[in-house]
Amino acid sequence: MSPTNKELQLRKNCKLYVYLLVSQGKEVPEEVQECANSYDFDFLVDCVAQLSAEIEGLDSDAFEKIVNNKESDEARELAYWWEMHQMANSLGEKIVKTCL
Repeated sequence: MSPTNKELQLRKNCKLYVYLLVSQGKEVPEEVQECANSYDFDFLVDCVAQLSAEIEGLDSDAFEKIVNNKESDEARELAYWWEMHQMANSLGEKIVKTCL
């Protein structure tokens, strides 16, 4: 059976989180590394909150070096992920304000 879009996205998020942590010289949690490396979708981890918090915690120099690194495919994927994540959060806030 093929993995679902959600399963693929969870794995991609783990890969991006691993890239971000390794780029900072930080230790990668075992379950996140397992999720990023495994083709067995039984080891999926939802690390969106941690990934987001880690990006928010970067100073401007680290953000430029790690996220806006034009020479790294991982950096470009992370930058795109961060842009989409911020847009989704903004949209969610607007919906709450408008509908509630």
